[in-house]
Amino acid sequence: MKKVALIMAGGKGERLWPLSTYEKPKQLIPLIEGKTLLDMAIERVKDLADFIVLTNETVAKKLNSNLPMIVEPIPKNTAPALIYATYRIHKTYGNTLIAALPSDHYITPLDKFRKDLSMAFEYAYRTKNIITFGIKPTHPHTGYGYIERGERIAYRIYKVLKFHEKPNMEKAKEYLKSGRFYWNSGMFVWESESFLKEVEILAKDIYEILNLPKEEFFKEVKNISIDYAIMEKTERIMVIEAGFNWIDVGSYGSLYEILPKDEDGNAYMNNRPLSIKSRNNLSISKNTVVFIGLENVALVENEGIIMVLNLNNDQDVKEAVRKFSNL
Repeated sequence: MKKVALIMAGGKGERLWPLSTYEKPKQLIPLIEGKTLLDMAIERVKDLADFIVLTNETVAKKLNSNLPMIVEPIPKNTAPALIYATYRIHKTYGNTLIAALPSDHYITPLDKFRKDLSMAFEYAYRTKNIITFGIKPTHPHTGYGYIERGERIAYRIYKVLKFHEKPNMEKAKEYLKSGRFYWNSGMFVWESESFLKEVEILAKDIYEILNLPKEEFFKEVKNISIDYAIMEKTERIMVIEAGFNWIDVGSYGSLYEILPKDEDGNAYMNNRPLSIKSRNNLSISKNTVVFIGLENVALVENEGIIMVLNLNNDQDVKEAVRKFSNL
């Protein structure tokens, strides 16, 4: 059966402002060895599946026009985009195994990810279930949604009992202690025919307008995430406990984790910073940055903006975007 990876590259990347902007979102920024997150996402599925970049018009204009793309004319969140793309692929190729993979993830090692993706394709085909990847939490995290596992199906594979919203710290600590909860990776694998049957049942209002021309569909459809529209309602979903390491590159804290570091744990992009009595900082600047007596601080310089933040407050960058990005 044909396999297609939908590489999702339509987000705004607001929590990485001012490095990430509307005109050049995080997926298109060379982060590691000159490669963008989108480059790395495409490389991960090479030879396992064909790929299609699922994106918006702003990002599409920045990409090589030879890349296979499905472009949403109006951003309406992940459910309309993924459901429409699945419908299009199903109409073109017939029943197809589809992996929905966000492009803003950093995943290592590659061989373990590819092994788990192959397993997910196999189980989606055999069981007609939606398969997701759960990341075993290493610490209590309030920036991720969680998946609670249920009945064990096979080694590292479970029924999904329930999806949970981003918790407060007390609840996140409970989740970690229980051992039954995973970070929600936002990656899914499904068989197009089975998935569209679930859409017809659970999101009938979206299903009924899929035959409209693309522009009309996105104009009419509601704005809703795939989690709310399908995943939190369906009973046909299983979770694979991921055998790979995963970082959602959605904040400066996560970006700190993947960038190179000096001997004092100061991470950097572009120029290696100079430091005196400073550790665990982050420098993103084309100029030389000097840290003196600082810890857990990020300095980000881009597009004429210099932002300094405590890495413990990296979730507050969205507030800065709302207040200052149009100044």
